Amino acid sequence: MGSRPPGRGKIPFLLFVFWLLSGHAVADDALVINSGRGAPFATPQHDGFYDRLVVELFSRLGLRATTIKLPSERALINANSGIDDGNLARIRGLEKKYPNLVRVPEKIVSFEFLVFTNGLEFPVQGWESLAPYNIAYITGWKILENKAQYYRSVTRARDGPQLFGLLEAGRVDLVLYERWSGLWRMKRYPGRLRYLEPPLERRDLFLYVNRRHAGRVAALTDALREMKRDGTYQRIFDETLGVLLRPGNGSGGSP
Repeated sequence: MGSRPPGRGKIPFLLFVFWLLSGHAVADDALVINSGRGAPFATPQHDGFYDRLVVELFSRLGLRATTIKLPSERALINANSGIDDGNLARIRGLEKKYPNLVRVPEKIVSFEFLVFTNGLEFPVQGWESLAPYNIAYITGWKILENKAQYYRSVTRARDGPQLFGLLEAGRVDLVLYERWSGLWRMKRYPGRLRYLEPPLERRDLFLYVNRRHAGRVAALTDALREMKRDGTYQRIFDETLGVLLRPGNGSGGSP
């Protein structure tokens, strides 16, 4: 019997390990909806807002689905290429750049994009008011990439921990982030972190699915609307995001 060349057989094993680490260790029959958002939207325990919403939404179509967390830009690429089945939640119009994505037209959630600082205060009067400051935001957040055009310098971060690490280290004056994730961080890491009002922008966000699921868009739209009518959506919202509005969840302006 011939001997196996050294290292042969290791590559499939390494690919399997990479597959596990990339977040794709899910049942073969479960659809994978990825997100660039972590807690309180997608969590390792799968008890975040997106986690619970996706399970309920797809179950109403008789389908199993789960969420995975990926870097924001990678999440879009994977959904567009068909590696994953969909992506949430994003602003309308992404299909112009990612033609394999189809938007489910019923809103998933609204985001308010705020300025977060470590004690710095100034009047927020639109995007132009950021001009004197060193700012940072997360790569792949398209609205910020398009809108944040006024600054002394700009740094792009991989994710939330890296973003706020820049702020805590004093490498930037402020970071741009959405309200719910910012409130979650303020609750977990109390300190000088605060947010400034009013929001720079408010946008409705949507679920996008790969075009191979285009035939399910109408049913997903109807199911999401029914979840809002029967109170399921509000219950999930209150138990995952609404709790962050309770007193004692950090300092800063009022949500």
